[in-house]
Amino acid sequence: MNDYKDSLDVKIAAGLVKARRAFFKLSLREKALLSLFLLALVGVWFSWQVDRHGETGAALRSAKSTAEEQQLALSYLPGIEEDYRRLISQINLSELPSKYEVSSRVDALVRQAGFSDFDLGQARTESGTGFNFHTIQLLVERATYKQIKSFTQTLKRELPYVSLERIIIQAQNRDDQFLNVRYVLKSIESTGNENS
Repeated sequence: MNDYKDSLDVKIAAGLVKARRAFFKLSLREKALLSLFLLALVGVWFSWQVDRHGETGAALRSAKSTAEEQQLALSYLPGIEEDYRRLISQINLSELPSKYEVSSRVDALVRQAGFSDFDLGQARTESGTGFNFHTIQLLVERATYKQIKSFTQTLKRELPYVSLERIIIQAQNRDDQFLNVRYVLKSIESTGNENS
């Protein structure tokens, strides 16, 4: 092994001696051009190294920042779980209506309010851990502002576990005394395994 290293050193030294002799045989102009070419190669190599190290450093900083954010989020987890359990214990889960109960109750309230031109859409459901989240859209056409205000207050009073996420009110094109209203209602339904 040592002989191989010695022979490699000898070969490298011999190659350097040959290169030096060849360099000194060149004219001054050729030496200058060769030196510039070698400097350009070293510059390109150095530039590439700086870029590579910069990218690596940026990736390491990003990974470190992400790890710190995740560690911070994980440190809040016990408190969040405790708050969740405390809030769940304050809700009477048996009173949470199903999407069918909400739809039928909204339909009854709309008819009670005297709206004749309305469309109660099908509930869209998103499943979650322990709960299903329902979104119901109600479109009421040709309503007065007074009717809308009264109906909105009735919804809030009669359906305490249903939130009114959004109300979009538009004046009708033909008669600006009447309005078209889109209600977006959200409700929560317990699936019975909310402690998991």
